[in-house]
Amino acid sequence: MEQATATTFGLHISDVTGQRTFRATSVPTHSTVGELVQGLLAKLGLASTDAQGVPLAYRARLNREARHLHGSELVGDALVNDDRITLQPSIDAG
Repeated sequence: MEQATATTFGLHISDVTGQRTFRATSVPTHSTVGELVQGLLAKLGLASTDAQGVPLAYRARLNREARHLHGSELVGDALVNDDRITLQPSIDAG
């Protein structure tokens, strides 16, 4: 008997400090990591601009593999149920 492929699953999300956490349920596997990150910013209460008013861009770090995910990766390809990701602001030196 074939097992049906899940179309959603849950994730544990935190900010870089670990003080703000969120349990996302029913994350669609067909969405991109970039879409996921954008949807989570408000839920975690993360700032959208820095102290000078410059917009902040965030990226997701997959704790299981100790790597940053690309915004274009599909959630269902990069993540598994109950993965833990950390949202971090992208810092550009210069």
